[in-house]
Amino acid sequence: MRIRNNLSTIMILILCSCNEKTEEQKTAQNSESITESKTEIKTELELNIDYSKSAELFAKEVLKENIRTHVFDLSKLEKPNHLRIFKSDGLEKIIAYSNKNYPQKSEPNYYEHFTLFVATFENQENAEIAFDRIKSDSKYGLSEWSELESDQSERVRALNIGAKPGGMITQIGKQIFSLVETCRETPIGGTWKDYENKFIGFVTTNEMEIEVLNSYCGMDRYKIEKIKASG
Repeated sequence: MRIRNNLSTIMILILCSCNEKTEEQKTAQNSESITESKTEIKTELELNIDYSKSAELFAKEVLKENIRTHVFDLSKLEKPNHLRIFKSDGLEKIIAYSNKNYPQKSEPNYYEHFTLFVATFENQENAEIAFDRIKSDSKYGLSEWSELESDQSERVRALNIGAKPGGMITQIGKQIFSLVETCRETPIGGTWKDYENKFIGFVTTNEMEIEVLNSYCGMDRYKIEKIKASG
């Protein structure tokens, strides 16, 4: 009788132990599932960060009361020609900023009439694909466009419109930015390098390293650089 009672007690302990392990496994699985879900949500958010408002703040600081905003028709993108560099799958909108006092007697139609172009894509992946293509096109100078097939030739010409006066192009989050530079003084004084750093400070965190296409007055093409935000 005592043996039978001992066996019953042992069986009960084994069952309790199994139940506890099962509950622990369920809890662990649920915890892992929640963690994975949070990671997926975080990743999705990171891939879709929108920096267009930060770029707008930069434009407002540079242009102040003279700021003028342009929203372009994606079905046309005829003028300025520089807009053609952004044409790609997933392109949602292109906004640019300019000084309403320049040019004085006509609407802005050329690259140097603007201060900043901001192309927004559906997500970061589409923006990265478009930027990779721009980087690939940057290998060619203005003298080489005639040797390329039609679509690429058009893109290279549109890109290198900004090479001779100067400019900086970069991709961050969902956006590709094209910061216009000229062979004249910057809109706010200081060097063009200072001007670039000021812009980068608006769209990145301090010490964040980014890849850019850069060109200064007189160059025939952009060159790829890695730079860090500072100050």
